[in-house]
Amino acid sequence: MKTAYHLFVLSFFLSLNLFAQRNIQTINSAWEFSSEKNEKTEIVNIPHTWNDEDAFRDGKEYFRGKGIYQKTLFVPQEWQQQQAFLKFEGSNQITTVFVNDKKIGEHRGGYTGFVFDISEALNYGEANQLRIEVDNAHNTDIPPLDADFNFYGGIYRDLQLILTNKIHFELENEATGNMIIKTPDVSAENAQVTFESQIVNHSETTKNLQVSVDIFSPEKQKIETLSKQVQLSPAENKSVSFSKEINHPELWSPDAPSLYYAVAKISEENSEEILDEIDSKFGLRWFEVSTEKGFVLNGKPIKLIGANRHQDFKGLGNALPNKIHKSDYKTIKEMGANVIRTAHYPQDPEVYKICDELGLLVWTEVPVINDVTDTDAYHDVSLKMQREQILQFYNHPSIVMWGLMNEIFIRLVFNNQITEEEKTAKIKTSVELAEKLEKETKRLDPDRLTVMALHENELYNESGIADIPDVIGWNLYFGWYSPGLDSFGEFLDDQHKRYPDRPLFISEYGPGADSRIQTDDPKPWDYSESYQLKLHRSYLNQVQERDFVFGMTAWNFADFGSSFRQDSRPYINQKGLVNIDRSKKDIYHYYQARLLEEAFIYIAGKNYEKRYPKDQNDSITITVFSNAEEVKLKVDDSEFTSEVDDGIAVFELSLSEGKHQLTATDGTVSHSREIEVKYRKNLVPEIDQNAIMINVGTHVNFTDEITGETWISDQEYSDGSFGYAGGEVYQKNSSKFQGTASDIQGTEDDPLFQTMREGIEAYKFDVKEGNYRVTLLFAEPEYNASEENIYNLSEAEKKEISGLRSFDVKINGKTLSRDFNLARDFGRLRAVEISYEVITEDGISVEFKENSGKALLSGIKLEKL
Repeated sequence: MKTAYHLFVLSFFLSLNLFAQRNIQTINSAWEFSSEKNEKTEIVNIPHTWNDEDAFRDGKEYFRGKGIYQKTLFVPQEWQQQQAFLKFEGSNQITTVFVNDKKIGEHRGGYTGFVFDISEALNYGEANQLRIEVDNAHNTDIPPLDADFNFYGGIYRDLQLILTNKIHFELENEATGNMIIKTPDVSAENAQVTFESQIVNHSETTKNLQVSVDIFSPEKQKIETLSKQVQLSPAENKSVSFSKEINHPELWSPDAPSLYYAVAKISEENSEEILDEIDSKFGLRWFEVSTEKGFVLNGKPIKLIGANRHQDFKGLGNALPNKIHKSDYKTIKEMGANVIRTAHYPQDPEVYKICDELGLLVWTEVPVINDVTDTDAYHDVSLKMQREQILQFYNHPSIVMWGLMNEIFIRLVFNNQITEEEKTAKIKTSVELAEKLEKETKRLDPDRLTVMALHENELYNESGIADIPDVIGWNLYFGWYSPGLDSFGEFLDDQHKRYPDRPLFISEYGPGADSRIQTDDPKPWDYSESYQLKLHRSYLNQVQERDFVFGMTAWNFADFGSSFRQDSRPYINQKGLVNIDRSKKDIYHYYQARLLEEAFIYIAGKNYEKRYPKDQNDSITITVFSNAEEVKLKVDDSEFTSEVDDGIAVFELSLSEGKHQLTATDGTVSHSREIEVKYRKNLVPEIDQNAIMINVGTHVNFTDEITGETWISDQEYSDGSFGYAGGEVYQKNSSKFQGTASDIQGTEDDPLFQTMREGIEAYKFDVKEGNYRVTLLFAEPEYNASEENIYNLSEAEKKEISGLRSFDVKINGKTLSRDFNLARDFGRLRAVEISYEVITEDGISVEFKENSGKALLSGIKLEKL
């Protein structure tokens, strides 16, 4: 049944379609694509990137160069009475458009929209050739120069063909035709609103026009129509503005994201025919920030808690359909977040629309990151990027902060080759650019906050760059890149003491986490989900305790592509709250427990279903996330109760072997999960049923996503059991990663090969007699490991060869592999698996006899044949 309201909305939108003269259509389908790397033509659809695969396969060698898109477009004769435009939402990073081999224009910068008028180059009544060249090669005059994310090439957002009347609202400008709606003075009683647009006359005669703006309430009720008479000469461009005071406005906020609506129209004087129209939603709110009150929205203080978000996705690169953008931000909102940082660049126009509708506050920024080039061209492009960002997204009430820069001194700080003179010059040009960006931002929008993200270094204070924006964000990684979780709060307190009037925001924080890696003994750089929980819990508590820190955004919402990274998943930054395919890590649900107001409960351990205690006396930790004060956990037929602290209830239980059904409840909501318990003491006696797999040299369990096999954490040998003898855990960097963080070639199970025990003497299993298969896992972790053959070398010569590693492998005293040199025989940083079949009457002892250097082992698997 249609109500009067539904009929009004239907007729309202039908009337728009009936009279609107503007024709907007995507031209995304069936482009011929080729590149400098591969001249062979293929048919692709836009959004498109040519780096959706090679950035995750070739790492930092992924193709950065020129790609060419071509299409034949038939242009009807009647188009000659209109203006034709191509509108790009985003194309990375130099885009040049040709129509019938005539160059129309060029745009520099990969993250904002732009429009080209192609009318003069078209041949009407016949086929036309469109050619678009896109180049994502490194260019010292275009930011970003360097960053911890991929610079995907291509037309990776929608491409539109727009036809307008000869008299129309201007499109070919930095605002891409956006009507600017300003709300300079808003209160609970009234709101001042101005509407600004540009109109242009491409006809050959002077026109007397009427320009109007219809204003609608959030309920789609017309508030008022504002109109003006305007005379426009041929080729003239004129600004038109209107002002309106709205009494008792419906305010926009995260809890009530109310949106008004405005439609601007052009018609000839004394005519009802609409020549052109544009529309925009807008919101009414006001905000301020201080060290005393924090962030105050519409007179109410709120702590801003959310995440950063990159725009790529598994298998797609950054060429995402709007559906994924919508899903991402809906997932962020469902986490309980009220703020998002669009790191490190303006994102798809759909993103800001979604944030308006969902009620997510936004920090959006330009990609001036890590480094600055001291040229007018670089400065000019940076300023243009900021103008485009502001003018294109001005009307979105969700946006409260315009970002200027991110970690702009980080390359400077870590560059050991730079001279003092070069360092001084780099600081000078960076500060000058920051001042220019601040001035230009305030010129265009004096009502929003300016912000800059800094990394942990005193140079930002010493240079004065931290004093330029309204607020600053700190990217802080204590407990990851810097030692000590408590150092986080100490740093903040020191900054506040020295700069008591400076509002602070934590713009980035978080450790890497791999959902395949689990442990009850979390340590920095083990990539376990439990360490991710430990760090985030600590940071949340420390921010909540400090009013002068007005918000925080976790790094990152989702894992994302980063070509130079290796870590436990090569070419991916793994600090996400969800994986790159958007499957959720435990930490996502922890934020729900901390942030949601409605009842919530979740048993952690989706990826930790198999547990391996020593025996029945060893307790198993079950972690439950909840926002209740107390939760109950039913385990099979037994029930336990625990208080909730910081969103976490911990149950230490002794469970029998086998599968157990867990159900947690707070009395209103519940969540269930099944776990399986297997005692380590029984793995050897029951080897007939299951293989034993050990992740040697580490305290974490690793589960293979393909086979489902769990390689359990290492242990020292004891009688009647299994374990290692001798050696120590290999650490390439003693202060960070346990093992090597390098990409291990020839495997997808990098963590299994990245950790190892070095100097190992033996690995023993007290199994009964029988036939067995022993599989050993190795990887040479040193880049400079020697490939020398030890034969015919004296002991003195062996010692003189740096990086020489050679050892023999024996099983039960019998040498099965001699002069085992991983670098020589297989290559450095490459996964090696070798299996041996063994007949034993009493136990298995795999021994490692060192010839030169230290023997090592990454994993071992024992199967009964």
